Amino acid sequence: MTMLKFLQDSASQRQRLLKWLEKKPITTVEARHQLDILGVAPRIYELRHLHGYNIQTHWATGINPGGDEHRLAQYVLLPGKYEKGAK
Repeated sequence: MTMLKFLQDSASQRQRLLKWLEKKPITTVEARHQLDILGVAPRIYELRHLHGYNIQTHWATGINPGGDEHRLAQYVLLPGKYEKGAK
């Protein structure tokens, strides 16, 4: 099995995450497994607050491999600029 290797600097992670979000939403688990980004929330914060992308967080319940429920964030890129405090 061939594993993709990604650059792990913050800018490269933001670029991968944004490229994905331009196509479809992504969950924290997907970002970790598909894009090799362990710190998803900090990258989302940077895209919102430093770069102005309008990314919303939707919360759902997921099941982990052990069968336990937990909250799962799904990030969605919307048109327009991010406005602090806007829903």
